[in-house]
Amino acid sequence: MGDGREITPGAVGWRKNLSRLQAVGIDAALITMLILMGELLVVAFSGRRGDTGLLLSAEQILDLLHYAWALFAGLGLALVWNLFYRLLGASPGRALVSGVPEWERDLEWTHTLRGWFVAVFIELTFFAGWLITELQLVTFLTKFGKAADIVRGLMHPSSSVLHEGLVLLVQTIFLAFMATAFAIPVAFVLAFPSARNLTRGSAVARLAYIVSRTLMNFVRAVEPLVWALIFITWVGIGPFAGVLALWVHSVAALTKLYSEQIESIDTGPMDAITATGASTLQVLRYGVVPQVIPPFLSFTIYRWDINVRMSTIIGFVGGGGIGYILKPRVDLGEWGEVGTLVLLIAGTVWMMDIISAKIRERIV
Repeated sequence: MGDGREITPGAVGWRKNLSRLQAVGIDAALITMLILMGELLVVAFSGRRGDTGLLLSAEQILDLLHYAWALFAGLGLALVWNLFYRLLGASPGRALVSGVPEWERDLEWTHTLRGWFVAVFIELTFFAGWLITELQLVTFLTKFGKAADIVRGLMHPSSSVLHEGLVLLVQTIFLAFMATAFAIPVAFVLAFPSARNLTRGSAVARLAYIVSRTLMNFVRAVEPLVWALIFITWVGIGPFAGVLALWVHSVAALTKLYSEQIESIDTGPMDAITATGASTLQVLRYGVVPQVIPPFLSFTIYRWDINVRMSTIIGFVGGGGIGYILKPRVDLGEWGEVGTLVLLIAGTVWMMDIISAKIRERIV
């Protein structure tokens, strides 16, 4: 924060070593994935068959890959590339962590090993993804007739479910609102220790950054649907479980958005307030908060909009809202009633999108 502390040679050396380790780790992960994707394609096109005589499925191929050998090979190649980077050129990890060396900046990607590596990696990722997800475009295009009943039903909504749908639609909106409202204060507090530019002053601050970021990344990695299943077991079926599921996920998502906004603020006001001898809380109160309140409000409104859509899926597993009556009708093939519910959801999302856009225009 511009406090005048000098950086010791030991600290510089520690940071360089950490950067090298990060570069090697990134390269090892990328090379390992490249090797595994190459092996996957080789096995897939080898014509190998399983015990039943049929071609291997994507799951069977993935089960046959040599993950340990690929990891060791990836780590070894990453170490070699980083040791001889002056001869081979900067690796993807080194370029990401430390930047591209000056002698490589003006070279075309076709003249660097890193460029060819990235190109091959992207190509293999596409083809491996095609095989793993078992895409069948021909089936999709030639069997559209099976969807005719669904389309007809959706195009002819039924009024029999309109009243119940409207009641649960109101519940859906408030379910999303309560989850967002409860998430705001928690995310606001967690955003400050989760911002890198505010946690460089001490080891305790850096530890708080690591802990908060790791926790929020874990929470955000678990889908709201899974959180809903957890809370349904905890508090029972109903909208309360849906509120809790969306609340947990919203805290993690808003913390990420808030902290990234804090990381992009102008440090000038912070330095000026620090120079007056103000405390850390005063610096945050007068140097940071005024800069982030407008975008925070914008992110919060956007999150409420997302939660309205998410609450529909939450209802599929018993988390309340309109999704609670939508799933049984999909299972029973009552496409007229499904069409009615879909139109209610789409209309609500459309109206909220217009309203939230107008609000963001005024506050940002």
